[in-house]
Amino acid sequence: MKTQRDRADASGAGRALLVGACALGAVVLLGVALGPLWWWIAPRPEVTALGEGNVFPGTSQDVFAMEGHYVLITAVAGVVTGYSCYMVQFFLAERRMQDLRLPVLLASFLGAAVAALLVWRIGVALDAPAREAVLTAAPGEAVTAALRLQATAFVVVWPFVHVLQYGLLDGISLLRSDQPGVPGPDPAPEVPGSDAPGSGASAVDGQAVAPPTTDTRANSAFPERKRAEGSKDPRS
Repeated sequence: MKTQRDRADASGAGRALLVGACALGAVVLLGVALGPLWWWIAPRPEVTALGEGNVFPGTSQDVFAMEGHYVLITAVAGVVTGYSCYMVQFFLAERRMQDLRLPVLLASFLGAAVAALLVWRIGVALDAPAREAVLTAAPGEAVTAALRLQATAFVVVWPFVHVLQYGLLDGISLLRSDQPGVPGPDPAPEVPGSDAPGSGASAVDGQAVAPPTTDTRANSAFPERKRAEGSKDPRS
C-alpha cells in the first residue's frame, strides 16, 4: 500500500512539473512572437542628432508612444496568458483530480517575466539599422529615432497582469466551490440511532429526543373507579 501511494505521489509530481514546463514554454514562445509585433507597430519620432549616438527627442507624442505600445501589448498578453493558463490547469485538474494551481502559477509567472524581456530585446534588436543611422548622423541632423524602452520598469506589466488575471479566476472558482483537485468539507456527523427504523426517537438540532411516555398508573386506576360507581344502587 505504501509503495502504491509513493508511486501515485511521484506520478502526480511529475505531471505537475510537465504541465508547468508546458505553460512556461508556451508563454515564452508568445513573447518571442510579440517582439516583432512591437517593432512593427510602434511609431518612431523624428529626433535631432547630437553626435555620438545622442539625440534630442523634443516634445513629440511619438516619443512616449513607443513605450505606450509596449505596455499595451504586454498588458493584453498578460490577460490572455493568465486566463489561458488557469483554464488549462482547471481542465487538467478536473480530469486527474489533482490540484495544479500553484505549479502552473509559478511556471507561467516565470514565463511571463522572460517573455516581457524577450519582447523588449527582440524589438530593439530588429531596429538595429535605425540605431546605426543615429550613430553615424552629424550633429543637428534630423533622423528617425530607433526603438527603445527608457522606462525599463514597464517589463513588470506582463507578469503583474498575468498574476492578477490568474488570481481573479481562482477567486471566482473559490467562491463557487468548484476547484478541481481540492478536497471538499467533511460531512456533518450523524446522530447514532436517529435513522434506525422503529426506534421511536427523533433528532432535533443534532440531539436525540425520546418519544413521549404515558402514565400507566392513571390508565390502570380508571377502570377500578368505573367499576365502583357501577356497583352502587341507583335507588339509594
